[in-house]
Amino acid sequence: MLSRAATSLTLLGRHLERADHLARILGVHVSLSLDRTDEPGPDFWLRFMELAGWRASDTGRREQAIEMVVAGTLGPSVRSSIAAARLAAQAVRPSLPSEHWRVQEAVWQPDLYQFLMDVQMSIRLVDGLLEDTMFHDEARDFVRMGKFLERAANVTHVVTQKSAELADTPEDALEWTAALKSCFAFESYQSRYPGGVTADRVIECLLLDRSLPRSARFATDTALEAVARIEGKSKRSKPLRLLSKLNSMYQQGNTESIGEHPLEFEAECRALLRLLETALRETYFHPSTVPASVKGEEGRGMPQQQQQVRER
Repeated sequence: MLSRAATSLTLLGRHLERADHLARILGVHVSLSLDRTDEPGPDFWLRFMELAGWRASDTGRREQAIEMVVAGTLGPSVRSSIAAARLAAQAVRPSLPSEHWRVQEAVWQPDLYQFLMDVQMSIRLVDGLLEDTMFHDEARDFVRMGKFLERAANVTHVVTQKSAELADTPEDALEWTAALKSCFAFESYQSRYPGGVTADRVIECLLLDRSLPRSARFATDTALEAVARIEGKSKRSKPLRLLSKLNSMYQQGNTESIGEHPLEFEAECRALLRLLETALRETYFHPSTVPASVKGEEGRGMPQQQQQVRER
């Protein structure tokens, strides 16, 4: 496959997943700010901006945080992610079903919740159409690689950041429920774990569960399967080795250890993702001077924009 096509397909999966993630965590945390018995101050929104990937942000106001995560250009936002997904889809139209390749522009509405729901539902529609109408071949595997590596990074960031924030109040069920809802896993958690929401169970569910599609372990399992199919049986590439190592972190992860040292666990994951970023470039994507990650999301291990055409 041409490296330009491989890059664009990976980007399509990545940015659809990112837009969905940002829309969901924004809606959840706006609701959380209203559900809390105390008045959430600037620290609440500063922590939220960190969660959304705006690590250098000094935003401490609700309205400003909403504006930046919906339409900001200096960090990850819903609109920029959808625009990037549309650009990627347009670049690989021959690889996608002609009637379904368009990713619609997000149209701002005064009703924030309706806007965020419309974004999420449109992404579900595109994702479902691609999965049900696209050939299950190498092109699909690149889309899935992008999608599930992005999911693994996002879920890990949510869980480890919440663990660090709640180190002194691990019994805060409201905040842990928000973490589950941010990862679209609250109802699945309730069906698996009776007796309320606890930190150790959330970590186990969102990071280590092998059967939950929203968990980091499931995501790395799926990304690894996609890369294995791309490589074929006779190859053992560097991306495959690094993904196997990342996957083993979740397979062998210990709930108690992660809970005690969440930021160290995420740092180890990010270190592997940075190595993976280089390996993906060298193996599938043409080298470029363009930064490979969105500002505020360094080390996600993904290509960020179109590369030059070359044969693998």
